[in-house]
Amino acid sequence: MEVPTIWLMAITYASELTLLCIGFTLTYLTAKIPNFAHGTYAGFGIYVSYTFAKFFHISPYMGFPLAFLIGGLISLAVFKLVFGTLAKMGSGAIVLTIATLAIQIFLGAILNIYAYSFVAFFGQYATGFLLKEWDFVVAGSIAGIFFVAIGISIAVVLVLHYLLTRTKLGIAMRATAEDPELASVLGININNIQLFSWFVTGGLACLAGAMIPMWFMSSPTTGSGIITSIMAGSLLGGFENVYGAIVGGFTIGISEIMFTLAGQLTLGTWFGEYRPLVPMTFLIIVLLIEPRGLQGFYERYKASRTKPKAAEAAPAAPTEKEEKK
Repeated sequence: MEVPTIWLMAITYASELTLLCIGFTLTYLTAKIPNFAHGTYAGFGIYVSYTFAKFFHISPYMGFPLAFLIGGLISLAVFKLVFGTLAKMGSGAIVLTIATLAIQIFLGAILNIYAYSFVAFFGQYATGFLLKEWDFVVAGSIAGIFFVAIGISIAVVLVLHYLLTRTKLGIAMRATAEDPELASVLGININNIQLFSWFVTGGLACLAGAMIPMWFMSSPTTGSGIITSIMAGSLLGGFENVYGAIVGGFTIGISEIMFTLAGQLTLGTWFGEYRPLVPMTFLIIVLLIEPRGLQGFYERYKASRTKPKAAEAAPAAPTEKEEKK
């Protein structure tokens, strides 16, 4: 039985978006601010794949480890040079959030310069491209990136689960996310934990970006343009829950592709230009119904189940006759 191509595309995109949502949520847990530059990290991964394919003429898959390293180093530089400096100056969450917007503009400008340098010096068009011809094929028709994207996403989820639940480093990360001051009192080096977290989040974002041009049209603005989908996935899962980001990211990724296709089939091909409306709609709905996302729904469900049990266990109030006796 042949799997429809649209489902392969949706699952591939959802797997890539899941990695981005995990990184976005981890950043929020450690810094307590949304990093609007997170999507731009993926843009650097896109151009790592492009450079390997068009400049070095080797498989973009060979550049995936380098993409992770570059993304991690960029994220570390942002944390140390920008957030570290602003934190020492006593800047609050609002200033830090605005700083992420400035970082996004700055990094986006670097990507545009890099892309146009290929046109100026090598005569290669690098502002809108696909790298499908560099992919391999499985079973005669299934793109290899489908299996690679799923495999990397599953591996990251399993490693992250083991890290957070079975290692001292993971426990320190969770403690830092819950209460940095208390974690510091307990002897945890908060700065090192934040450095590690930011390196991982930047690396995951850049790695996810490196996979994007293997199936989807890419440009210097692709990474920054996907930030709405990243925020929708993280918000749906709950900003304070990494596991929720996995569910939220995969759900938004599948929904974005399938709802866009449904709109094109019913309203016309022009609906494809309004694809960003899908994650934006999810953002609005979640904010109106439950701002804490699936985590909030789960906590409310647990509370509703414990209240009846507590009421049954509580002793009945004495009646007026019993009080008189």
